[in-house]
Amino acid sequence: MVTLKGGIWRFSNRLPEIGEAYKLTLGEGNTPLVKLRGLKIYVKVDAINPTGSFKDRGTAFLVSKLKEEGCRSVVIDSSGNAAVSTSAYCAHAGIRHVTVMPTYSHMEKKVNVLWHGSKIIETPDREAARMYARKLANEIGYRYIGFAIDENAVPGFKTAAYEIQEELTPDAIFVPVGGATNIVALGRAYLEMYNQGELEKLPQIHAVQSAACAPIAGEFTDFVKEDSTLAEGVIVPYTERKDEAVRLVRKTHGTGWVVRDVEILKALTLLASNGIYASPTGAVAVAGAMKAGLDGNIVCIVTDTGLKSNMMMEEFKNRVFKIEAGEEPSKVSEKIWQFLR
Repeated sequence: MVTLKGGIWRFSNRLPEIGEAYKLTLGEGNTPLVKLRGLKIYVKVDAINPTGSFKDRGTAFLVSKLKEEGCRSVVIDSSGNAAVSTSAYCAHAGIRHVTVMPTYSHMEKKVNVLWHGSKIIETPDREAARMYARKLANEIGYRYIGFAIDENAVPGFKTAAYEIQEELTPDAIFVPVGGATNIVALGRAYLEMYNQGELEKLPQIHAVQSAACAPIAGEFTDFVKEDSTLAEGVIVPYTERKDEAVRLVRKTHGTGWVVRDVEILKALTLLASNGIYASPTGAVAVAGAMKAGLDGNIVCIVTDTGLKSNMMMEEFKNRVFKIEAGEEPSKVSEKIWQFLR
């Protein structure tokens, strides 16, 4: 028998027990904590997990448990990241996988899912995806693995808190919130460590959501709704984890922040200027931290890579100089120098 020490299993002593033969890993976790230049903001770059998002932490434990239980077929509703992550880990485990996704989900994520052998059912919006996935599970007997209700989705996400604590104890943690499983897991992990005497202080947990959809952060602040799908990963109108998420935010003396597209784009630019290429969803927490302007050691969870997003070239067209076929280098050199100034 081989004992896995990589991935989330480095923290096996803190996770619910699973037989060694069933533990799966694609190398998730152990992501860097990077301090942004000139700021007291650290970013936990979970965008570099195996499938490009923080979801791999939760998925590694969840799919390992499914394998231990002998599950053969699953269905999930997702705007993208959970679909990509579970399709990859299910492929690794040999479990059949079906995803129900809204039509506006980024094509890059859909292609990812399909490459792993999954099938996709598209719906008009996120709420319809949730409804149809559960209906499908009941009708054809597939196991529904929605992160918002499956408790086996929680333990793996806690490992981000354990990794952060190996480097520092934050004064505040900003978390992008969609289905709220990540913020619930982080809140539980920090409360457990605090109650067990491992921490001298409890970090504030802050929920950050887009002005397009903010059912959790909106419990703490007024906002004007914005019609947008820019940060599509946090557009989740309903989640069973809402009440617990709100309780944990309040218990840690955090609050909620609602950010607009312009603020998300500003956060994307800041991350990119520090060498971190995030998606709009992945930058939501940083947008919240910038808006809050708090002092102390601030940690933001960057959840998703820009490599899986429909990032627009239009706003960067003035940074591209095109040389036409047949042009003589000597005739364009001066233009290039002008362009580079």
